[in-house]
Amino acid sequence: MENTISTPTIKQVKANLPQLEGVFTGAQLLNRKQTKILNLLNPIFPKVGLVALGGSSDTGKSSLLRQFAISVALNKSEFLDFKINTVHHKAIYVSTEDDEYSTTSLLKKTQRLTGNKEANYENIKFVFNTENLLGTLATLLEQEPVDLIVIDAYSDVFTGQGNDSSQVRSFLNQYSQLAQKYKCLIIFLHHTGKRTEDLTPSKNNLLGSQGFEAKMRLVLELRLDREDPNKRHLCVVKGNYLPQEFKQKSYVLIFDKNQCFTMTNEKVPFENLANHDKTVIKNRIIALKKEGKTQNQIAKELGISQPTVSRSLK
Repeated sequence: MENTISTPTIKQVKANLPQLEGVFTGAQLLNRKQTKILNLLNPIFPKVGLVALGGSSDTGKSSLLRQFAISVALNKSEFLDFKINTVHHKAIYVSTEDDEYSTTSLLKKTQRLTGNKEANYENIKFVFNTENLLGTLATLLEQEPVDLIVIDAYSDVFTGQGNDSSQVRSFLNQYSQLAQKYKCLIIFLHHTGKRTEDLTPSKNNLLGSQGFEAKMRLVLELRLDREDPNKRHLCVVKGNYLPQEFKQKSYVLIFDKNQCFTMTNEKVPFENLANHDKTVIKNRIIALKKEGKTQNQIAKELGISQPTVSRSLK
């Protein structure tokens, strides 16, 4: 009697295929109970992905992100009047500018203000050694999941060419995959150009390649108030899933002597934050032209139209 080899059916083949990570059918997604975009800070910060906070020096960017990370770790219900939705109540703060000694001092000040015991701070880890940062974060996430990772600052952990879009995107892809794998939010602290402080808040004000903001689901800009040194303007300049109304006015914050932020009821239209002195803008354009930049490059950096640049150079 001849041996016969049975041919498996398509159904049997499918049953034996391994489940590919991160691959779902539309039916599987529709079968989920989720109906809305999940947020870590409702409705601003998404639950998972990459986010950026930019701003010029001495605006309090690090203080703002540290305060948020501590709020997550202490299982606070709100931050700046927005609702926090945590799962693990844990955060990681990567610091390239403040060392362990200065951070200790800042934490002790926060502890005195909040009254929380040392044990409550077990849920936030500070990373000061950024060599092989991706590996360090993966190891920490394998040990225990977190809701939030803050990387302060992007320019210190990215070692490639800042204006090379392919290098920037390749670097950020690794962190995007990390966020997706471990279902957490990663916030990069970044800087805006020195010449952008007089311009309207914009995602184009960030330093470096456009590839950076393109990889972000949300971009915020923090800037000083022109009259009150205790006020800051938090501006949503990009939000993939936010209505346009969130991207037209700044949230006015108070930055107090304890380096803590509180929300006010005030909002200011973006256009009111710009310096409309035409002489200032023209001087910026001339300076960039002397640096050898094209009119299109100048327009992009300053967030203005190319014809405006052309008229200023005549």
